[in-house]
Amino acid sequence: MILSSSLPGCTIERVIRSDGRLVVFAHARRVHGRCPTCDTTSSAVHSRYGLRPADLPSIGQPMTLRLRVRRFYCHDSAFRRRTFAEPLPQLMPPRARRTRRLAQAQTRIGIAAGGEAGARLTSHLGMQTGSDTILRL
Repeated sequence: MILSSSLPGCTIERVIRSDGRLVVFAHARRVHGRCPTCDTTSSAVHSRYGLRPADLPSIGQPMTLRLRVRRFYCHDSAFRRRTFAEPLPQLMPPRARRTRRLAQAQTRIGIAAGGEAGARLTSHLGMQTGSDTILRL
């Protein structure tokens, strides 16, 4: 079983196996969010949406996260921003499609093996990606 500490800032709701992958359903642990523009906190939820970033494999199987992320209202009228999404800075940067730890692992493979060989190795390790992505990382 995957421990909650393995997803920093998140609480794991459930884990299922689907099409040869582990799918982990989780949500952020915080009660409120902090606006990146004005730095005020808000607990007024505007909406929720889902993210599906790729993550490191677990037990030799590829893993996908299904994160439930909230958008909060910003009550400071001095700024144009009216809503903001709760950040998960320890887990992944904003607008990322993979977790920080997966990106770090793929970067290390790219440094050690290069593009084509690194892409072949990542597919055997359950973190499949293209050679161009390996080189870019």
